Amino acid sequence: MKGYEILEQRYLKIYRQDGIEPYDNRIGLFDFLRELNAGPGGITRYSSFMVVGIDDVLYLAKRESRRAIALAIHKLLQSAANDLERKKNEIQIVCKGKLVKGDSFWVEYRGEILPLDFIFGTPIKREIRGFPVYTTSFNLSS
Repeated sequence: MKGYEILEQRYLKIYRQDGIEPYDNRIGLFDFLRELNAGPGGITRYSSFMVVGIDDVLYLAKRESRRAIALAIHKLLQSAANDLERKKNEIQIVCKGKLVKGDSFWVEYRGEILPLDFIFGTPIKREIRGFPVYTTSFNLSS
């Protein structure tokens, strides 16, 4: 089953010799969401994306707007779930900050705690090459 792999940027091979291989296509969060909404001409079959900037988007939002923005991102991602699954896409969500999973799931970035659980729910923690990676299905119902 394919889905989202959420990981910290510092664990990528571009930052450490023993790191996780980044996916082929680097794309910003807003551009990725735009591609998802492009319909059949959007994301191609069997493509893999490294999506960056989710922590910047949440950080730059007003604190009182972060939850609403996270829920809007969740809704857009969830609406594309069947298409991503059918096309067998691979998606990495790369965060600059530190990922933390406790009662909820968040990223610590620039001294702020940014809510990722409103987007991805409660992902499953696993390891790739000895580094923590959080996974959830494309339908975000983990």
